[in-house]
Amino acid sequence: MTVYPERAERIRRVLAHAGSVAMTAWSADLRPRQKADGTPVTEGDLVAEAAILAGLRKLFPGDAFVTEESGGERGDGAWWTVDPIDGTSSYVEGLAHWGPTVARVVPVAGSPVVECGALWLPRLSEHYHVETVGKARGGWRNGEALRPFSQRTASRTVYLPSRFHTHFRLRYGGKTRCIGGTAAHLALVARGAAEAAVVAPGWSSWDTAAGLALIGVLGGRVVSLKTGGPVDPFANEGESFVAGSPDVVEAFLRPGAITALPEEP
Repeated sequence: MTVYPERAERIRRVLAHAGSVAMTAWSADLRPRQKADGTPVTEGDLVAEAAILAGLRKLFPGDAFVTEESGGERGDGAWWTVDPIDGTSSYVEGLAHWGPTVARVVPVAGSPVVECGALWLPRLSEHYHVETVGKARGGWRNGEALRPFSQRTASRTVYLPSRFHTHFRLRYGGKTRCIGGTAAHLALVARGAAEAAVVAPGWSSWDTAAGLALIGVLGGRVVSLKTGGPVDPFANEGESFVAGSPDVVEAFLRPGAITALPEEP
């Protein structure tokens, strides 16, 4: 069994602080504004992002940052994807499954690879962490190692995005749920709360980098619904995919399991 890495706790503290300031910024009459891409942003997103950047820059001086709200550049060495609140709509509505998620990315043979990543769910006090290289390779929830997919029993639940019905039809004999943001869906699949998650087109790497690494390191499978091939959060950014138990992912690739609806003109 791998040992919970020391830096995981340091990153958790940064994300916990960011979640705390986001919760302080929340109010029942919170009014998000729409960004150019049509997604919402709130004061909570902005203060959480500032807290994450301040904290990670102290821990990892010299790293570059690419964030959802303020942009940035990758740089030549290690860099971070930062989503200060993944699941902003859930945050605005006062639901539970939202939070800051980050991933540290390093160049390997000229391509970006997630080295480690994390998600913090403030309202649930849940912390997910993943390491993809070295002796510490593994995934954890609140410091406890997660079991690989090969050691689990079927949960018969799949997570879907809130607007799934506008993109696809699904044939599945179990339960379907939408409980929050993309990062939360992927982390809970990695935990074993659901068999798989379907992610609709239009996502960005900061939504998925940590979650896809977590599923991958536990032996899960991630497949594009467009091509049937593997999904990389950088090379395949925005493509719809299904991620989770290899058996369930394989079943969803069969003809008629998930049918894409015609795009509106």
